[in-house]
Amino acid sequence: MLAKGNVKVTDLLHATPPTIPEGSHAMTQLVELPPADPGLAPHRHSGPVFGYVTEGKIFFELEGEEPREIVAGEAFWEPGGDVVHYQVANPDPDSWARFVAVCICAPGVEMITMLEPEEIVARDHLRHPSARQHQG
Repeated sequence: MLAKGNVKVTDLLHATPPTIPEGSHAMTQLVELPPADPGLAPHRHSGPVFGYVTEGKIFFELEGEEPREIVAGEAFWEPGGDVVHYQVANPDPDSWARFVAVCICAPGVEMITMLEPEEIVARDHLRHPSARQHQG
């Protein structure tokens, strides 16, 4: 933590993002998930996303990583590009979850691209073992 006078600065996250393409732009979003909301279906982002949970908690799953809860006061990031963002849900049945996301958008590409059901099935082997959809 850095303190100068009455101002306090606390580092929440250190990450080395992938190269940001020339011509990219950034957007800051407030994402609000109602109680027990499943969030967006599996998707990918055109560039890196940095987030900070301001209220409640979210259930967060990126391709290849173990799903986890992120609570108010914690930061997260994802690289974007080809990496699939499977879940950003509100697991709490009684409270809203809110987070701020700073998204770096690749030029000429939508910030969010939803996956088709066939691609979700084809990429299942890339998910963390605890999150795989076992089909029998």
